[in-house]
Amino acid sequence: MTQQVINLKDIEYTDTINKKLVFDNEQSSLTLISFKAGSQRAIHCDEKDEVAQIIEGSAEITIGDRTYHLNEGDMIVMPAKTPHGLKAVKDTKMLLLRPKHVHN
Repeated sequence: MTQQVINLKDIEYTDTINKKLVFDNEQSSLTLISFKAGSQRAIHCDEKDEVAQIIEGSAEITIGDRTYHLNEGDMIVMPAKTPHGLKAVKDTKMLLLRPKHVHN
């Protein structure tokens, strides 16, 4: 992997959700995602833990039966095999770190 400086706010907003892969290797992947206000990622489950960090904006992340309000700089772990989803309250940029697994 070639070393490079990455600006985590360097992703365009589209009509709904936009994804930009930052890196992907045999151990994990890091994806930068932008959500227009009001857009959602439906409730789903993953086989492994994931970590979400809000870079800009704010979002409501539901994990199990609880909803958390995250703002710029906040992060949260979404535990494996626990239903989770997201709704962008404002235009939001988020960093998603996940270990290698098939993502639905």
